[in-house]
Amino acid sequence: MQKLIIWGAGGHGKVVLDIARATGLFSEIAFVDDSCASPGGSFCDCELLPSSEGFDALKARGHSCFVVAIGNNRARERCFQEGANRGLALATLIDPSATVSASARIGGSTVVMPRVVVNADAVIGHNCILNTGVIVEHDCHIGDHVHLAPGVILGGSVTVEPYALLGIGTIVLPGTRVGEGAVVGAGAVVLDAVPSGVTSVGVPAKVLSSAKNR
Repeated sequence: MQKLIIWGAGGHGKVVLDIARATGLFSEIAFVDDSCASPGGSFCDCELLPSSEGFDALKARGHSCFVVAIGNNRARERCFQEGANRGLALATLIDPSATVSASARIGGSTVVMPRVVVNADAVIGHNCILNTGVIVEHDCHIGDHVHLAPGVILGGSVTVEPYALLGIGTIVLPGTRVGEGAVVGAGAVVLDAVPSGVTSVGVPAKVLSSAKNR
C-alpha cells in the first residue's frame, strides 16, 4: 500500500482525507500546509508538516504520491506543479460512492467526491475537484485545474476549459462551452457559451463582469 501526502490542511482537506481513507489504498496519510510553521503538528489525527520541508521529509520516509486539497484553482495549480517537480506521483482519489464509467478518463491529483457520476467517454483533466453530487454526462471534456462545486450538472458533450469555477448547482446544457478561467455563479443555467475569464450568473446565465478573472 502507498503512503499519501495531502497538501492543504483546511476544510477541503478534511473531505479529501475522508475520501482517501474510504478508498483503503493508503497505509499512511500525512498533511503539508503553507501555514504550518514547524514540524510536530497534527491535523485530523494525521501528521502535519510545513510544505517548505515536509515533502522532502515525507518522501524520504516512503510517501510516494500526493494530492492537492485547496479550493482556489490558481493556488491549487501552484501546489500541483511544485509537488510534481519534486518527483512525487499524482494520486487520483475517487470516493467509493461515485459512479465512474469504465470509458471515462480522469487525470492525476483530481478528487471525485461522494455521489458523483461521470458517464461514458468523459475526460477529466489533472488537479480538478468534482464536488459532492456532480454529474458529468457522456463525452464531456473538463480541462486541468477546474472546480465543479456541489450539485453541478453538465449535459452531454460540454467543454469546461482550464481554471474555470462552476458554482453550486450550476446547470450547463449539452454541447455548451465554458471558457478558461470563467466563473459561473451558484444556481446559474448556462444556455450559451461562456467567454474565457468572465463571471456569469443567473437563469439563463448572463455575463456579470467582463474583467478577466485572475
